[in-house]
Parts: sequence; structure tokens; C-alpha cells
Amino acid sequence: MNKLLKCDLHVHTEYSFDSVASMERYALRAVELGLDAVCFTDHIDVNAYRNTFASFPFEARLKEFERVKKQFEGKVKLLQGYEMGEPHLHPRETAFLRSLRPDMIIGSVHDATVLDGIADRRQYERAYDRCVREMVENGDFDVLGHVDVLRKWHGDYVEDFDYVCETLRRAVRRGVVPEVNTSSLRNCEFTMPTLQAVAKYLSFGGKYLCVNSDAHREEQLDEFPRVREALPDGAVLCYFERGKLRTEI
Repeated sequence: MNKLLKCDLHVHTEYSFDSVASMERYALRAVELGLDAVCFTDHIDVNAYRNTFASFPFEARLKEFERVKKQFEGKVKLLQGYEMGEPHLHPRETAFLRSLRPDMIIGSVHDATVLDGIADRRQYERAYDRCVREMVENGDFDVLGHVDVLRKWHGDYVEDFDYVCETLRRAVRRGVVPEVNTSSLRNCEFTMPTLQAVAKYLSFGGKYLCVNSDAHREEQLDEFPRVREALPDGAVLCYFERGKLRTEI
């Protein structure tokens, strides 16, 4: 495995509603850590609770990105993308993002409205799993974000391991790359998905992975030595540039 590849491809800046960190501060931190690449993936959500798409400053963000990219040229590869909430439910907005030619799009399930009316915790978890499955089967995106993120928020979460693994099998069929999201390691002892699920993904013929911090502050940026070394044999770390999968800087 190219475990020397050090990329963090899930990073939120001040252009996300839940972050105030600048691209420049992230870039400075990336150089300190010796990262090869960082991708800024700010939130795009279209739902009853939050619609960041409607007022997102696409031009201003791109202008700032180009400025910082030029400033750090030769020091770290800076990439720009988006984390799109439920891309399968919002094809028009997702198509617009593609028209901007980002380096990558993360597809994630965030919208609680798709699960409204489900009071039972276990039913809620399984409904979430189904929504992720539908996104994998029908959404236009490159990287599958935090496939089982409910385990991060619910201390009594019960995983349907077989269902999650079948979703990863379908990701293989569609050419979607799962991320190993490490944000849960800040207060728990597991990644999302777990390394056991990653092993199943590889057994299905999957190959490529991203290891991402889901950072909302520059100090959360990471080079993931512990996680990279723990990945099962056969995994290949990758990144995306202009929508194309790359394995070497």
C-alpha cells in the first residue's frame, strides 16, 4: 500500500456554517504536518432545516481558493470540493456542483428530515442505513462520507454490520470510494466505517480509500499515521484531482 501518501480530503473552512477556519490557516498547518494534499470540502445542504446552496458564495470561495493555492504552490497540493448532503435527493444542485469542475464531491447523509417521524432509535438507525444505501446507488459523487456516522453521536448505537458491508459492496460496483472518517477518534475508539468493515470492502474487490479528518478547525487536520498503518493489506490510499482518482502526488 502507498502508506506514504498523506492526504486529508474532508476539511471544512469558514465557508461552512459550522467552521470559522480559513483556507490559509489550514494550509499552514498542512505544511507543518508534511501533508501531501488537502481538499476543502465545504457543506452544501438543501433541506428544510438548512439550505446553504441558495446563498453559497461560490465565486468568492473559488477566488480565495485560487489565492491560497498560489501562495502555497510547491509546499502542499491544495484541492477544492464539496460535501453534498443527500446528492441523490438533489440532482439539480449536484449537477451544478459538477459544472464547477471541483476536484471531488463527498456524498453524505445529514438531513434529519428524511427520517422525520421515526421515534424508535433502532428504526431510525436502520432508516439512516437505507438512506445511505439509496445515496450510494443513485447519487453522483466521488467519496462516500462517514457511512455510519450515527455511531459517533449515539452511545447506544447498534450497527447492522451486514447491511453496512452490503452498502460498501454496492459502492465498489458504482466506483464510489469510501472514506475512513477519523473524526470519531477524537472521543471514541473507532473509525467510520470500522476497520472490520473496510476489510470486507476490500474482500468485495474494493481497492481505493481516503483517510479523512472531517476537520472543522485547523488543529483537527491530521496525517493519520496510526490509521494508515492499521489499514488492511490491499488498500490503496488515493485523492481526486479534477474528478480523476490519483494515487501519486
